[in-house]
Amino acid sequence: MAKIARYGEREDRAAERRGLERAQQPTALIDARLDEAERAVRLRFRNGIELAVPVSAIAEIAHAPFAKLHNVVASPLGDGLIFDDADVAIYVPGLLRDLFGEAFAGALGKRGGRSCTAAKVAAARKNGRKGGRPRKPAAV
Repeated sequence: MAKIARYGEREDRAAERRGLERAQQPTALIDARLDEAERAVRLRFRNGIELAVPVSAIAEIAHAPFAKLHNVVASPLGDGLIFDDADVAIYVPGLLRDLFGEAFAGALGKRGGRSCTAAKVAAARKNGRKGGRPRKPAAV
């Protein structure tokens, strides 16, 4: 029988901390609303970028009754859209990959990964004192 990992208060605090850090990334979704005139979902990201996505371009809601799409919110972690009345949740990085391809979604994630937490700054300084990143071996 497989061991069940212990999950306690310490792990819960660590998970909450990671969630808060993720929600502060520049690419985190901070607002979502339905634009009836454009028949689009308007997304606003922490870095100031706004994007309007036609409802017809989002497979999960393309055929849903428009009246059920009014109640849309960004997920607490900033990585999802939640349509409560339609009972649909959409992972935003996956949506962007579907709309723009792998390169765009990858670039967006890479930009979010540049966050400068105290731990990253300390690790970079420590590695710098050691001479920086080791060089790759030369190809023969």
